[in-house]
Amino acid sequence: MKVLVIHGSMRKNGNTGILADEFIRGAQDAGHGVEKVELRDKKFGDCFGCRACHNNGGSCVQQDDMAEILEKVKAADVIVLASPLYYFTWTGLMKRFLDRTYPLLPILQDKDFYLLTLGGVPDKKFMANILSDFALYVGCFKEFNQVGVRNAGGLSAPVHWHRELSANRQPCRKRMKRARIYKGESRCLSSIRR
Repeated sequence: MKVLVIHGSMRKNGNTGILADEFIRGAQDAGHGVEKVELRDKKFGDCFGCRACHNNGGSCVQQDDMAEILEKVKAADVIVLASPLYYFTWTGLMKRFLDRTYPLLPILQDKDFYLLTLGGVPDKKFMANILSDFALYVGCFKEFNQVGVRNAGGLSAPVHWHRELSANRQPCRKRMKRARIYKGESRCLSSIRR
């Protein structure tokens, strides 16, 4: 199975990146091919909302890095959206990416989707918006069957502790290995502060 991880954080070595890397390791250990796209390294604009892509066979009129990313999305079986919680939802970078997937609406129904998210919040209720936004996004092109939200647990340290987190990934890796990828299911994976 081809897995594409879309990392939507502006922080190069932040907690969401660590979580995504451990998910990748777990998917690779399970025998899946995985590729990671770092959105912060790509140059792409906002969707114009012109709908030209629906009149020309699914090609965006903008000539930017999104064309390459969309080809990767087309080729993947599983799309993993990895975004930290910024003001109760996606990062702006992730939202811009999601808007630009509009040309692919006809084929996204055949993909499985996962969400990897975390945030420094005192209670899991603050994660409700991003989980709802994920369900609404996936619901745009397929009947969303939310198998369940899994709390992957503890990456609740401030981002400046990332060196220590990177050095001690074993607990996170064990939790992520339990979050296996199954064909035909969409799952939300969230990590929240305990």
